[in-house]
Amino acid sequence: MASALLTAVLLGITLQAVCMFYGYLVPGHGAFARHFTMALASTFLIALAHSMTMFFFIGTGKHIKELVKEHGLGQEVVRETILYKSKLFPIMMAAIAFTMAQFILGGGVHTRVLPAWLHHILGWLAFGSNVYCFLLETKYLVSNARLMSSVYRAVDR
Repeated sequence: MASALLTAVLLGITLQAVCMFYGYLVPGHGAFARHFTMALASTFLIALAHSMTMFFFIGTGKHIKELVKEHGLGQEVVRETILYKSKLFPIMMAAIAFTMAQFILGGGVHTRVLPAWLHHILGWLAFGSNVYCFLLETKYLVSNARLMSSVYRAVDR
């Protein structure tokens, strides 16, 4: 499951990079259509992948809590899952917010209500936050898998 989540985030970031490329080609022939299509796809995929990753951490944390309670394991395992979420969730929410804001405000730029520089800055903030978030998600998904394995080993004894 973790590899599927990371693959979805990475695909979304790749689409976002392609979208940015086409954005810098606007008003070239066909560039806006490609830019908008890629923006729609990458925004949807990134928001979905980050949200599903959050639900994955919530679900595995709940499962670990139940196992700790049932088998009398130490509470430090539960605290570790809470630490993962507290480190990762704010960054994920910022990445989703930047991504959605740059997509939504892109419409304002297209209709010339907003300046293009605002969309450019938000685009780079969204891209950077998503790359950073992907790196953190990788770190914490690997740590979470190790933690779950140790809990399962303790339960099996």
